[in-house]
Amino acid sequence: MRKASIILGLIFAVFAVILAVLPLYKLSFIPAILAFLFGLLAFFKAKKEEKPTHVIQVIFLLTIISLALATYKTIFTVSEVGDTKDLQQTEEKLNEEALDDLEGMDIPMDDTIQTDAKDELEDIIIMD
Repeated sequence: MRKASIILGLIFAVFAVILAVLPLYKLSFIPAILAFLFGLLAFFKAKKEEKPTHVIQVIFLLTIISLALATYKTIFTVSEVGDTKDLQQTEEKLNEEALDDLEGMDIPMDDTIQTDAKDELEDIIIMD
């Protein structure tokens, strides 16, 4: 049980450090807490069996590093929303250009197409 706790603690601690460095730093809290819990379990088992705790100390060290990095990034990272006026103006220009292009087009319609579309609309209206 001690070895399994040590292995799981190390895996979660390394995973937490990796996530803390990446832009997904907020997700690193979950494996850090799991690593801490497995580290505590391994620590108490090692003390009970009087085994060395050097690897368990590494688990705690990695967990503390990942929690410190993730907490630092959470506190000091500011997410800024850019100026949306430029984006809205660009969108309006594109819409106006699309309307101008559509107005310039002359689409010939056959009488059969118009009557078929009209019949379909009448069928839909009658069904409702």
